[in-house]
Amino acid sequence: MRRILTILAASVIAFACLPIHAFAHASAAEYLRVGGDNVSLYADKLVPAALFTIPKTFYVKVISLSYTPDYHVVEYNGVRGLVKASDVGSDTVSDVANPYYTAQTVTAHVNTCLYTAPSFTAETAISASGLSLTYLGKVNGDKGSYDTAVWFAVLYANEMYYLHCSLTNNLSLLESTFAPIHPNSVVETSVPASEEGTASKSEERSGGVDILRILLIVGMIVPLVVILFLLFKPRKRHAATRKRGRPYRDEDDYDDYYGG
Repeated sequence: MRRILTILAASVIAFACLPIHAFAHASAAEYLRVGGDNVSLYADKLVPAALFTIPKTFYVKVISLSYTPDYHVVEYNGVRGLVKASDVGSDTVSDVANPYYTAQTVTAHVNTCLYTAPSFTAETAISASGLSLTYLGKVNGDKGSYDTAVWFAVLYANEMYYLHCSLTNNLSLLESTFAPIHPNSVVETSVPASEEGTASKSEERSGGVDILRILLIVGMIVPLVVILFLLFKPRKRHAATRKRGRPYRDEDDYDDYYGG
């Protein structure tokens, strides 16, 4: 029994020695901010085929940072691909609310179908008419008989498809003035950004980690105290005590012998 309790105590102590950040950030997703124009999500690192350009100021979720020296594996709105490290850097952020742009939807003209690639030869049998499709970004493809080669990447049933911009009711997306802006990039003109605000956010995060640290420590100390108490608890003497050749079964006999 004592051996089992010793093993349990050692396990609790080893658990207490683990770095606190391993628990504080175990479930926190990390993101990279798209800070420039024409940042593309690519399908393949060997033959970098652009899937679409990601709207500036929005974020991509990190799947594998520095997958190669030139690329990160990321996810944008459920679509996984590669981004160039030179386009987004390697400084990650966490706790980003609404990292992807989902407010914009795309609607198609009558008798229009979805395409699996930005090419008129990649038409599917899925009708796009009457659908409200989540906008992902833009990419250049076949011009066909139109004046522009711009296609919209859209999300339908958790899969990525394409529509030529001229087949949609959303030509305004071609204008840079209609480009979406992430709320994190909107700065109040009356209250300029300052380092004090950044410091307060850091303090908030730090306070959350401190609370978690305290809860973890308390949760580990309580069972440790119980184990140590059981481990070193004084045991009752049940063995016979021999005095002058006569066994005494308990303390009462011991007291009677000395006239107690």
